[in-house]
Amino acid sequence: MIPLIRNSLSTLQMSVISRRSVSRTTAELQRTSDEVATGRKSDVYADMGAKSAFVLALEDRATTNSHFITSNKLLGSKLDMIASSASTARGAAQDVLGLAVGNLERPGASAATLQQSARAALDTIMTTLNISLDGEHLFSGVASDEAALRGYDVANGATGLSAGDVLSGIVGSGPADATQAAAMLSQIGSVFDDTNADPAKRYSSTFFQGDATAGTPRKTALIGDGETLDYGMQADDPEFRNLIKGLALFASTDVSKIKDPGAYKSWIAAGVKALSDGVEGLRNSETALGAKQKRLDIKLTQQQSMDSVLNSRLSDYVSVDPYEAATRMTALQTQLSASYSVAAQMSKLSILNYL
Repeated sequence: MIPLIRNSLSTLQMSVISRRSVSRTTAELQRTSDEVATGRKSDVYADMGAKSAFVLALEDRATTNSHFITSNKLLGSKLDMIASSASTARGAAQDVLGLAVGNLERPGASAATLQQSARAALDTIMTTLNISLDGEHLFSGVASDEAALRGYDVANGATGLSAGDVLSGIVGSGPADATQAAAMLSQIGSVFDDTNADPAKRYSSTFFQGDATAGTPRKTALIGDGETLDYGMQADDPEFRNLIKGLALFASTDVSKIKDPGAYKSWIAAGVKALSDGVEGLRNSETALGAKQKRLDIKLTQQQSMDSVLNSRLSDYVSVDPYEAATRMTALQTQLSASYSVAAQMSKLSILNYL
């Protein structure tokens, strides 16, 4: 006769088994609640096998694309600010140019206001070109930690000279005749093209505070995989030098007080030419900037479309069915509640209750 084998569990063993069941159910409930809250599988790669590498690559691409979208939106804001500032600077210079052209042949009634108007335009342009975004000065070149332009009457700490000091030292009370006017204009020209014999009396030492080192690269931004955009516009570009030169010519002396006709005409003509060249050059630069803005807009639109595609594909792999997850969580909550109830009842069992 085969003996009957009976399996028996002690109360302690049953308690341990119950606790382990509760622990497993609790962990599963936590994972399921996370899925309900995030809409994403708690362990995306658990059952994917070889597909895991593909999903990882897809996530990496989506993350990179998202970073490009964020940085390109910021770059777009910078370009908008640069374009707006350039337009404001050009408008301020055009107002003075119109006033100067009206007094080109001889001093008219408005000639006496030209000096004050030019000085006001200088202040406007300097303020406008000193804009910054997130601590980056947009017209300073790669040395963007410094404001682009020093105020007309603000001295360079290294030289002790301001732009106004340099211009006053050349112009004095104004030209007495055409010969003197030509000599003064030549010296002023050497200030703005950085050929003045005294380095302290050059545009890069008086007006401009950014990086004026020859050959310094312009600002560029990576707008896509292997795709860069050169967007730098600097306050020491020829167009800005010409604008500021023309304004400085008129701000440095009252042209209505130049008595010699030859000196007057040469001075006014030089200022008008500098302003005209500056306005025309800036208009061309604004056109080029507009083309870059358009290119960036197209790139950003492509990246935003790609973002939708990538996230849609990722969702197929990593997202959970919210209804299914919620149903599973409810079932686990019911199971856990039952396990707690059983565990509580078992903890109350004792042989003493039956003796």
